[in-house]
Amino acid sequence: MHELGLCDAMLRMVRGIMKEQEIEEIQRITVEVGTLSGVVPAYMEDCWVAVTDGTELEQTEFVVETLQGTAQCMDCDEVFPADFEHLSCPACGGHKLTPLTGRDLTLKEILIP
Repeated sequence: MHELGLCDAMLRMVRGIMKEQEIEEIQRITVEVGTLSGVVPAYMEDCWVAVTDGTELEQTEFVVETLQGTAQCMDCDEVFPADFEHLSCPACGGHKLTPLTGRDLTLKEILIP
């Protein structure tokens, strides 16, 4: 479960920002997860709870927004919404695909009170 490592890295990054900007409290953290990133949003939420347990960020709201990925079929050039559960072209059934969007995991927002 690489989500645990991702959340741990995010915690360290947020703590660094808090120290650098002299921020005492964070109300909410929002991340964007693409459907082709390989990251499971529900696991991210669970792992965030685990890595922040007993820390100054324990009560921080953690929001995961899912961004729809797109892919292009290399056989017929069709561009379509894609995720790991649906990796075939809806037009021709092809499986040779190029991911176009949705591979990112982004720390979108840190909201301070």
